[in-house]
Amino acid sequence: MNSSDTNISNYLQTPTLRLLTCGNVDDGKSTFLGRLLLDSGNVYEDHLGALERISRRYNPTNSGPELAYLVDGLRAEIEQGITIDVSYRYFFTRNRKYIIADAPGHAQYTKNMAVAASKSDVAVLLIDAASGIKIQTIRHLSILSLMRINRLVIAVNKMDLVDFSKERFDGIKDDIGRAIGTIYGRMCPFWSVPVSSRNGDNVVRKSASMPWYDGGSVLEILESMELDNQESSSFCLPVQYVARDADRRYYSGTVASGEVSVDDEVVVLPSLLRTRVSGLSVAGKHSEEAKKGDPAMIELADEVDVSRGDRLVKSEQELMQGDTLSCQVFWFGEKAMVPKDVYELKFLTYKARATVRQVNERLDLDSLVRSPASRLAQNEIGFASIMLSTDHYCLPFQESKALGSFLVVDIGTGDTVGLGTIVSIGKAGRPHPYATVVDKSMRAALKKQGPMLIWFTGLSGAGKSTIANLLEQRLYEQGYHTYLLDGDILRDGLNRDLGFDSDSRKENIRRAGEVAKLMVDAGLLVIACFISPFAEDRTMVRSLFRKGEFCEVYVSTPIDECIRKDPKGLYAKALRGEIPDFTGVSSPYEPPVSPEVTIDASKCSVSEAVQLLLHHLAED
Repeated sequence: MNSSDTNISNYLQTPTLRLLTCGNVDDGKSTFLGRLLLDSGNVYEDHLGALERISRRYNPTNSGPELAYLVDGLRAEIEQGITIDVSYRYFFTRNRKYIIADAPGHAQYTKNMAVAASKSDVAVLLIDAASGIKIQTIRHLSILSLMRINRLVIAVNKMDLVDFSKERFDGIKDDIGRAIGTIYGRMCPFWSVPVSSRNGDNVVRKSASMPWYDGGSVLEILESMELDNQESSSFCLPVQYVARDADRRYYSGTVASGEVSVDDEVVVLPSLLRTRVSGLSVAGKHSEEAKKGDPAMIELADEVDVSRGDRLVKSEQELMQGDTLSCQVFWFGEKAMVPKDVYELKFLTYKARATVRQVNERLDLDSLVRSPASRLAQNEIGFASIMLSTDHYCLPFQESKALGSFLVVDIGTGDTVGLGTIVSIGKAGRPHPYATVVDKSMRAALKKQGPMLIWFTGLSGAGKSTIANLLEQRLYEQGYHTYLLDGDILRDGLNRDLGFDSDSRKENIRRAGEVAKLMVDAGLLVIACFISPFAEDRTMVRSLFRKGEFCEVYVSTPIDECIRKDPKGLYAKALRGEIPDFTGVSSPYEPPVSPEVTIDASKCSVSEAVQLLLHHLAED
């Protein structure tokens, strides 16, 4: 191996630190990063020449080059003097390689910052010494916490504008320390550095202008920083591209977590096909292993079906499986995130349809207090439950950034409208093994409604059908797609072979529940009216549906009132002994213990009962 190959090999083995610079607009992020690149010797002479020409063009009155232009890549950024897109820059020292993301500060570009933060290890948060902490500073700090960035360097910039005041620096240091403690809720190491990016004070080298500061420069802190490696060791390679060469296939992508070696057994997700790694290359060169962050190309020993979007893992048992995500969400869509909306979630290269089940809380960026919420507006951070259209394999974000985060995509526009991190994953419902391509969430999205079953239970004559009929009429008038499933109608058709003994009654309810399940799967609001006197049968029907899809309505009209009305004359016959096992007379009725809604039709009108139900459904 010659010296050139040795240098390349040494460089490849040098650890990489992914660094994010962020803060409020005009806090000097681009200038800071330009100074960091210049003073660390990572700017070529031809770049300096181009920098001077651009500086003279856009700022002819300045005496020196405008360092921000080194990283502001868009013409609009240079002309407006702001960062719009995330600019990525690469530089290296003797100790480390750095991949730096310079994030925009404007609130309207916060989503760019959030996505960049999800891929970073350390953040430099800049604060203007003259203006201090602002709401966008707190928003960025909240995102850093959300993205589990646990190493922070607080660069109090533009110290030259406050005469290098120690008192001003100490005040900002105390304020940001309290904010970090509140937002992170735990010990988070941070370093505060007084900086003047324009003059180069404490960016790469220590400054003589602030002798009262006894800490290191920003670069010295970054060079000596020990990073926690808390990432899961579970191997995962999201397949980005499938290449063919003669009769062989290669599956390429960047290793998201863990490591893999030749001869290791791997599992293809979601198909669960098993095979073995027969060959590996990293960055175009043959290798015996690939680690997290490596651009890898894998050859498999068997002919298995693997496509873009699939994932290769060592064992699916190391991952969590389910269809319901409990997650933290940073929302940057113009349209608010509300329950029952359908989106596409993007996990690395894998995509899945999902429905927002519930928005639980939001973080108030002024008070830093979590409070109950039913929606997330643009640039708000909150906590929600999201239902996937199929089972997904993942890890909590706390264990793996790569396997525990996702992007939320608007299905209609293709815009990215949110960023989420997984707290936990559960199983609220498992798709049928013969599920069609068009699923329940897609049918519901077409109808613009959340499908569910509204199950009326109560004695004969309690008023179930009367209330249900008016409810369906009101829902129809509001544009909802409904179907009223009445017990008498089923008895005339599907269930005409059933009698009224205990076994037949149980089967009657079972069939009704299964029919209602199919209708809910079709995306409908189903209203079902069945006496269903036994708690066991009602529980069985409830178990067919996911949480939030079943609403039990107990029409609790007293039996004396039911007998008084007796619209079908059934009670009179039962009391004469002409109808055996009649509910409420010769057969018991087991009232629901905790129904979603209880209505006593003897104390309210039909219209009032329907209004009560509509109010409840609107809250859900």
